[in-house]
Parts: sequence; structure tokens; C-alpha cells
Amino acid sequence: MMRELKKHPDLGGSTAEAALINEAHETLTDPNRRAAYDDELFLQAIQPPYPQAKKPAALTSCPVCNCPLSQAPAPDALCPTCRTPLPSTRQPAAAMPKGRSIERTKISAPVSYLSSWPGKAQEGRMIDFSPKGVRFIASESLTVGSVLKISCSLFEASGRITNVSEEISNKQKCYSTGVCFIAVRFEDPRGTFFSTKA
Repeated sequence: MMRELKKHPDLGGSTAEAALINEAHETLTDPNRRAAYDDELFLQAIQPPYPQAKKPAALTSCPVCNCPLSQAPAPDALCPTCRTPLPSTRQPAAAMPKGRSIERTKISAPVSYLSSWPGKAQEGRMIDFSPKGVRFIASESLTVGSVLKISCSLFEASGRITNVSEEISNKQKCYSTGVCFIAVRFEDPRGTFFSTKA
């Protein structure tokens, strides 16, 4: 190998390269040294030398219409195709909630939602909402995990359905639908929510 690759010092190679090739040959031909070398490689493969920092995945398309995005959305950016609010990398999208961390404000107001793009917006009635999500009554059962575009007089949002339950209202079957916002844009954020301490 040293002759073919011209790594021997007599053929123009360096002493360091020759020593490395000799050490590799001795390790690979000795069963005990080969086993120890293989064990060392295995440990290096399963235990990286430093913790890997997980970078948040960049948003590459609109969550509602799947329109490709050429760059990461800025705060308050809207999709150029369906005009849905997009989550900014500077404001991480709300995670799927395990429990309610913020009390919702009860409100009865009309809401429209779009479950597929392009499509016809459906009407519903908002029950309550918070900075992280909304709950509304729909006449159809929507699929948990699917993404909606939601519009009302208070906000526009993109959101993921977290729960759906069947209810009876005015002797008619309807569906209470909980949504966690992906991105939300309040019409007037001043005074929409407040907190106090005694």
C-alpha cells in the first residue's frame, strides 16, 4: 500500500504518514487490537463528544395553504397566498398544551374558519379564547391535529385543532372545537387581556 500510494519515506512520503499506515495495519491484523478499536468507534458513535444544540425547524411553508416561503417570516407576517398569520422565528409558535396555563376569556361571537385551501369558509360561534388558543362551536366534526385559518372581529389566526367533543345545543348536534394557535394577530392588542395582583 505504501508503494502504490507512494507514502513510504523512500518514495517521497512522510515519516508520519508511514507510521500511521503501519499502526493501522498492526491494529487491523491483530484480533484483540481490532476488537478494542471497534469498541472505541462504537462508543464514539453513540456518545457525541459535546451536546448537540437543537435548532428550531425553519418554517418553509404556510401551515394552512402550504405556499412555499422564501424566507423566515417576520413578526406579524401574513401568508402571501391565503393571508393567514405566520409564526415568526422570533416568536415561537405555541406548543400543544398539556394543561391550560392561561384562563380563557368567555365570549360569544361569530367566527369563521377555513379547514382546507382553497375552500369556503364555514361559520361557527366562539365560546372562549386566550392568547394561546380559542374554543368555538362548529356544525361539523373537524379532525384533531388538522390546521385551520380562523377569523373574527378580535383576531386572525392559524391554529391546530387539539380536541373536539360532541354537544347538543338548541336540540341540535354541534361540536365544541379547541384550537391551539400557531400564529395569531390581534386586531387591537391593547386591552385585549390584562392581569392584576392584590
